[in-house]
Amino acid sequence: MRNIILLGALILLAQGSASAQQTLSTNGQSLQGTWLSYIALPGGELTLFSVGTFYPGGSYTGATTNPTHTTHHGVWLRVGDRKFAFTSTFFVRDERGVFTSIVKARGSLTLSEDQNSYEGTVERVIMDTTGKELEVISGIRSRSVRMEVELQRNPPPE
Repeated sequence: MRNIILLGALILLAQGSASAQQTLSTNGQSLQGTWLSYIALPGGELTLFSVGTFYPGGSYTGATTNPTHTTHHGVWLRVGDRKFAFTSTFFVRDERGVFTSIVKARGSLTLSEDQNSYEGTVERVIMDTTGKELEVISGIRSRSVRMEVELQRNPPPE
């Protein structure tokens, strides 16, 4: 009888643990996909900044609305429940196309519960062309929305 009671208690504990694990599960949480990103420099309003893709395995590429920036290349990593860290780098050119500086962005992101948007903070490290750090801009806010497939409004007749 005692063994039956212990077995019953173990089963109840196992079910409780499984239930707690389901509630706290981070399965499926990923930035993988393409996102439209808006940023706000300290004290500024959010404005469209880039479209970028987070790839499986932790790499990233993106293009900005600023014609003086090269393509952004970077890496990302999940660091907690709906929490991510990333680092990306791009080069800056002047209006004549001459390479003038390097920018590294470091950030932390929090994925929304529906996994279709995220908010975060970014820090930009501005360097000269040799990589010497010139300035750090902290407190940049970001908000991004996941791109979804859209069907044509006026598809061609079949």
